[in-house]
Amino acid sequence: MSVAPVLLDNDAALLDEVLRCYKPHCRYLKSLTVAVTGDRVIGTGTFSIPEPCYIDDTGHLNAVEVGICYNQLLYQTMATMVRHSTGPVLADWTMDEFLRRYLPDVLIASSRNVFRRAIDSQSFTGEFVIERATRYQPRADLPERVALETSYRFWDELGGECDGEIRVVVVDTGTAA
Repeated sequence: MSVAPVLLDNDAALLDEVLRCYKPHCRYLKSLTVAVTGDRVIGTGTFSIPEPCYIDDTGHLNAVEVGICYNQLLYQTMATMVRHSTGPVLADWTMDEFLRRYLPDVLIASSRNVFRRAIDSQSFTGEFVIERATRYQPRADLPERVALETSYRFWDELGGECDGEIRVVVVDTGTAA
């Protein structure tokens, strides 16, 4: 018997709050919906990058922008999970706690990115997936951590695409050691 996913629609006010840490011209994520099926979480978002924030326009999505877009997908998906107390991790966090901790406590530990075909940065879609979440304690004197094994992909209407796998670590989950 398959379980129907819980679908969480875009929350524009939450998106504005989560992206507040970005300069206005670097808020690339425009909307996001989240589907939760057990421990599997998929955030799907729409993006637009009218102008790169650090270089002359290349006409396509590049590695720096993929990193920014990935982070925005990650943060908004996590915020949505916290807001709805759902998903494999962070269900015990409050929104105030999330908003205070998502920048200092959520780190990219490793990444692999593959660019298959140039993506039009003016309009594209992205998908972020939590494949697996694991709680662990690296040492007895350190707080518990959560490792998120994630994947992502971006694509456009013209066949552009890239994808990758990123390991994210929440270095302080707020639980006692």
